Amino acid sequence: MAWAEEFTKAQEALKEERFFDGVQYINSCMQLLGNELCDGAGEKIVKEPEDFLNEVEAKLTPETRATLQHMFEVRGDIIGGLGANKRAAVDYNCAVRLGADTPEIKEKKAKMEETPKAPKKNDQVPVTIITGYLGSGKTTLLNRILHENHGKRIAVIENEFGEVGIDDTLIEMGPMTTEENIVEMNNGCIC
Repeated sequence: MAWAEEFTKAQEALKEERFFDGVQYINSCMQLLGNELCDGAGEKIVKEPEDFLNEVEAKLTPETRATLQHMFEVRGDIIGGLGANKRAAVDYNCAVRLGADTPEIKEKKAKMEETPKAPKKNDQVPVTIITGYLGSGKTTLLNRILHENHGKRIAVIENEFGEVGIDDTLIEMGPMTTEENIVEMNNGCIC
């Protein structure tokens, strides 16, 4: 049960409201369990959970059903904490499908399915600036952020100082990265 340690970490992250870390742990443990249940289905359990359940639900033991039910509930809580309400509702729906038919789960699911009431207009965009000395891990951190499945949309503006830009070649292409959406700034100028 290689997934058990990751599941424990996900639950701890949820308790501490470290949702970004929690989604990494819960996705990892669900992928490991998904691969155990159906060879090569690790990605499917995270990306298309309802389709995954269609394939494996008949083969689940009561113990595995209860584990998956709990995982989907924890994932719903974590994803909801990140603000991805529609996706959290999908996870809660999967938990209900596996037998978590409690008023608490139904309430969580209903809350996530609610249409938000006229959200406050917020024209601000959150920005994080990554800076540091040569070799301090800036590119490694950026690669991790770009590769992890955390439900956030990210824009990267790279300001390369120097005649020859190397960071754009060090940044690994993720599944959502294409040449069209990478803009390199040389010496502070987009030309």
